[in-house]
Amino acid sequence: MNDDSIKIMSLLDELEELIKSSGKMPFSEKGIIDLDVAEKIIEDMRLNLPRDIQQAKWLGQEKDRIINDAKREYNRMINEAKDQVEYLVNNNSIYKDAQKRADAIIKEAENHANYMKYRSYEYIDQLLYDMQNDIANVGNTYIQPMTEYFAEMLSNINSRVNQNRQEMKTLAERVQLGEPPAEPAAETPAE
Repeated sequence: MNDDSIKIMSLLDELEELIKSSGKMPFSEKGIIDLDVAEKIIEDMRLNLPRDIQQAKWLGQEKDRIINDAKREYNRMINEAKDQVEYLVNNNSIYKDAQKRADAIIKEAENHANYMKYRSYEYIDQLLYDMQNDIANVGNTYIQPMTEYFAEMLSNINSRVNQNRQEMKTLAERVQLGEPPAEPAAETPAE
């Protein structure tokens, strides 16, 4: 586990502690948390994401740079071929040889440019593939457990609210029937 992963885990623990230690709203099981503290923790989490995610912008720039380099090299070779052809055309004695040489240079330049493009795309694809795996690992390692924790927490809160509603309905029915209301059940401690 690298330093960024350790820092993320520490921040997740800090966020969990903030949620667990939050005060409760009167007559409700809903918690109250300090939004400034929560936002600061989330910002720290963003700043400590694995470097692969932070380098996503760099990958786009690197791809553009590689493609532009390939285009410049292609254009340089084409211009060199044109200059060579023009020189040879001006010297009629070797016109046919010049035409063959020019065609070969153009073909070589096109092949080289295509090869450079292919290698650039292949390199960028590998970088994106690695980044995609890293993002999936971040999701599986951090996001999914956090989502499951929040889903369980919300389910527990919903269950408690439902119990309170049922108790209120029972009390209302007793009052409507003229029966004395029963003492409310002792509240179970929050988990």
